[in-house]
Amino acid sequence: MRKGFTVVELLLAIGLSALVISTATYLLHQFFSEHKNLEVWSSGQFEMSLALKDIEGDLRNVVRIDPKEESVRDYIGITSIESGSEPAECLNTTGAPVLRYTSLDRKTPSERALRAWSEVDSSGKSLPKDELRISTENVATSLFTQSKAPKEIVIVDADRRYIRRYEISRHVMHLNSPLDPYDDLPKVDSFGNPVFFNYVSVFLSNPKGATNENTNKKASVFVTGSEVYNSRTYFVCLRKTDRSLIKINQATREVSVLLTNSNADFEIDRFVVGYMGTRRNVRVEPASFQFEMTGATADCVNTVLLELYLKATQSFINRTQQNTIGETKLDILRRRTVFSPNLNMKRPLSCQE
Repeated sequence: MRKGFTVVELLLAIGLSALVISTATYLLHQFFSEHKNLEVWSSGQFEMSLALKDIEGDLRNVVRIDPKEESVRDYIGITSIESGSEPAECLNTTGAPVLRYTSLDRKTPSERALRAWSEVDSSGKSLPKDELRISTENVATSLFTQSKAPKEIVIVDADRRYIRRYEISRHVMHLNSPLDPYDDLPKVDSFGNPVFFNYVSVFLSNPKGATNENTNKKASVFVTGSEVYNSRTYFVCLRKTDRSLIKINQATREVSVLLTNSNADFEIDRFVVGYMGTRRNVRVEPASFQFEMTGATADCVNTVLLELYLKATQSFINRTQQNTIGETKLDILRRRTVFSPNLNMKRPLSCQE
């Protein structure tokens, strides 16, 4: 009776074990390599979603300026910038347009105008009679405080006749003032005690156009009780130097990077903006989108389509070609459709037919 294994049997067992171990090691390597590539791809999707969500938050609060701002090109609160009029940081080509819009800041409480103010009579002037007097609370969250003021505001007339934006030249706080800001007269309560008022005097000027040109004054008069909102005007584009998706504050020139393009695995290939104006008895479908905004269609726009496309780099493609497990994911496309209620207000009848 034989005991143990022969040399041939031992070699065969060792060979089979080595084959099983090498196969398992290869499969594990492929699995983790595929998992890493999928993580990179998913991370790209997540970062794209965050970038588009930032723009979406602004677009939902885009304000329809009425009457239009008139300068080199009319502005209703949202537009695509013509080539040659974009900020120096921006690309402005097919697949890389420049979007400009004015968005209300809903995080800061609005205030009320305390007496009438005329754009024609007082914009760009600095005499006491040219003040826009606005309500204020002596708290840090107020629209105006001693130490801060917005660079730009939007005033909505109490009668909804005018919606206009203005730049802030300067402001003066009046806290516990004994004079009524409406008529500059002292007031007393029913017991004969003096009444004190908190308000801010603001000096305004008409805002600049896309290329910092002057905009024309309009016969807009805001009555007492008109709402005053903090607003910001932005440019969104692909940066010329590295194709990162950026947002530029027009008043401060501050640049925010929404999606960086320094990743070795993916690069931003295109950023597309489409516009649509819904009409009565017309379904909202992708085929209805107007992919270029013109002067004739601008008044009818109330919906914006954003499209962002990331293209895999050659290094990522080479790495994924070695995968044998699962489906290889390469390019990434994200779309977002944004309806702005504010853009649906005060549209001309020609947009509602």
